[in-house]
Amino acid sequence: MALSNGEFLDHPRFFRKSEKRLAKAQQALARKKKGSHRRKKAVMRVAAAHRKIRNQRRDFQHKASRQLVNRYQVIILEDLQVKNLTKAPAPKQDETTGQYLPNGASAKAGLNKSILDAGWSAFTELVNAKAAWAARTVILVDPFKTSQICSQCHKEGPHKDLDERVSTCVHCGVVLDRDTNAALNILREGYKQLSVWTRPARATA
Repeated sequence: MALSNGEFLDHPRFFRKSEKRLAKAQQALARKKKGSHRRKKAVMRVAAAHRKIRNQRRDFQHKASRQLVNRYQVIILEDLQVKNLTKAPAPKQDETTGQYLPNGASAKAGLNKSILDAGWSAFTELVNAKAAWAARTVILVDPFKTSQICSQCHKEGPHKDLDERVSTCVHCGVVLDRDTNAALNILREGYKQLSVWTRPARATA
């Protein structure tokens, strides 16, 4: 997660780190005879591995959301539609031969796994809940083109692939981290949703 002040909050990627161990537990489960005592134990080991990942992610999200709410009076977040982001790519078929063509499904599956591992929806819910208790304001803005628009001159540049992590404006020449640039655009869009009388006196994220 990138803040508009240039700071970053790194995601621990709990599922990715435990993926090999979880895969071994699932493979061991697949080898066990159905209905056997050993299979029941294997099921418990797989469930425990999933539970550990879930608890680690939840603990991190609680601490990170608390940090934001304690630090900022207004928090502006992307209104990400995770279900749409994690949709499988549509199959591509050759019109003449009828054979299916590569559609990037393998790469998309890896990206989907990382998106779900981040648990963005659950994190947003925690931020909203903690902000409500602390009388903070949370604003969700449309992330459309926040990476393509320059946060300094506000002009739109060419489309960037996901592996392009630096934003260089072709109009004014400013160079920023891609996510920092997007965070500044999100901050500006959030301000547009605030009236003059509710604009915060303290810092915002």
